[in-house]
Amino acid sequence: MKLSLLFVSTLLYLFSSLATAEMKIYHWVDENGKVHFSDTAIPGTEELDVKEINLVPVNGPGNDQNDAIANQLSIDSEDEQEIINYQATITSPENDAPLRSNEGTINIHVAIQPEKENAHTLQLYLDGKKLGSPQISPAIRAQNIDRGTHQVQVELLDEDGTVLAKTQVVTVHLQRASIKSQVRAVIK
Repeated sequence: MKLSLLFVSTLLYLFSSLATAEMKIYHWVDENGKVHFSDTAIPGTEELDVKEINLVPVNGPGNDQNDAIANQLSIDSEDEQEIINYQATITSPENDAPLRSNEGTINIHVAIQPEKENAHTLQLYLDGKKLGSPQISPAIRAQNIDRGTHQVQVELLDEDGTVLAKTQVVTVHLQRASIKSQVRAVIK
């Protein structure tokens, strides 16, 4: 009993000292456009002004002071959200390129600027239709594609499936050996 009382009083002391401690938060944007936050100042960081506001309603809902604080918090958070403009480009294959693949494989490589987050995925479109499911890798392989001319495009999606960027449409001309030519080669 005495031990649990000592434990509880120690916890209360620790939490009360944390609640009154001054907190400093530092913020910086790296060369890839990612925003970082830390409690340690390093060169190039900017100190954020942290306001200590009690978010628990004093007199219940509808209190004008609480409504004003909530409105100010939502305005501040909207201002601080940084919108990242992603650019996606198909780097391979080149537009209007002939591709030779008897298996019907098209390898697509996508470059994204700034670097995508881990939760972002890439969706391949072949001739305007989704092909396969979204994937994380910027190297995409389309397999067993019929010979002929095809249009390839890739969309960058966030974790909710919202389109963040689209690549250009690349036209490729896939060449595959036909069954007839394979039969002729066996007969000869």
